[in-house]
Amino acid sequence: MAEIKMDENWTFESLMNDVMFHMVFVNNEKARLALVSTLLNIPETQIEEIVVLNPMQYMDAIASKLTVLDLRMRLRTGQYVNIEMQVRRYSEWTNRTVVYSCRQITDQSNADHFDYHDLEPVIHIAIMNHTLFEDHKRFFSKYELQDSEGFVYSDKLQFFVMDLKAISEATTEERSRGLVQWAEAFKAQSWDQMRRIENTGVKEAMEQMRTIMSSPEYRQIIWSRKLAQMDYDSQMHSERAEGRAEGRAEGRAEDARRMKMKGYSVEDISDITGLSENEIAML
Repeated sequence: MAEIKMDENWTFESLMNDVMFHMVFVNNEKARLALVSTLLNIPETQIEEIVVLNPMQYMDAIASKLTVLDLRMRLRTGQYVNIEMQVRRYSEWTNRTVVYSCRQITDQSNADHFDYHDLEPVIHIAIMNHTLFEDHKRFFSKYELQDSEGFVYSDKLQFFVMDLKAISEATTEERSRGLVQWAEAFKAQSWDQMRRIENTGVKEAMEQMRTIMSSPEYRQIIWSRKLAQMDYDSQMHSERAEGRAEGRAEGRAEDARRMKMKGYSVEDISDITGLSENEIAML
């Protein structure tokens, strides 16, 4: 790919912006192949072809819920692969991914002339900017259906998780196959940080990012998505703060009710709870 000349003062946008992530790996076949090869630990020569199943109208996605921009693919060898850049914490994340993946299993079985022998594996890969299991912290994990001794029951559902907060936990093997380099690319906050990563797939991704940011139209889409994410975060923060404030107020009111029942004076109740005499009288 020809290098795009650009002003280094242009705003850098991270691959943790899900629109940027989707744009890069949909439009750059070499970067996509390198990423999938590294994540699944499959030589690029054995993959042959990756078909992207969810091209997108990005303007429609700017203000949408923040879980719709998965990179959905099918490999020539048959596997369905979903890669999701997820920077938010969801309380029911594991259940969500199970439902999402089982839906793709069901979609296969609904095809005409389906035979159970034809069922292909569905692989869900989550790149997360937080730790999924605090009591089982790992940089890169694979989960599948198996018994208590590790014997695999079926390979048709597989879940991979990359924890961008746990890069220091990476094993020697994970470092040698390039997983840490990709994690560093996802976390990079400048062009300079990206350039320092000696990985051909990452360099392809960086050049695609530069191409995207050289387009006023795409640049505006990327920034609009970032603004929508910031607005969403701010709203969630405000709602949580309001909820905590309401909880504290209700707690003070309940304390005041109990003290009134026990015969405390209004003045004492006010001193202890911080409620006004009028507020106490209304309880």
